[in-house]
Amino acid sequence: MQRVVATAGPQANFSITVQAVTSNMAKITAGAQYPGYKCINAPTQVR
Repeated sequence: MQRVVATAGPQANFSITVQAVTSNMAKITAGAQYPGYKCINAPTQVR
């Protein structure tokens, strides 16, 4: 995960790690709940 918004702190990143069961879930969770973060190691976009 790459931090692209200054207001997004380590707590948000921790929540992503906890809720991300699979890589797809990680992308969906990050995109839906933390729009300030983007997955840099994901070449494909989920739906």
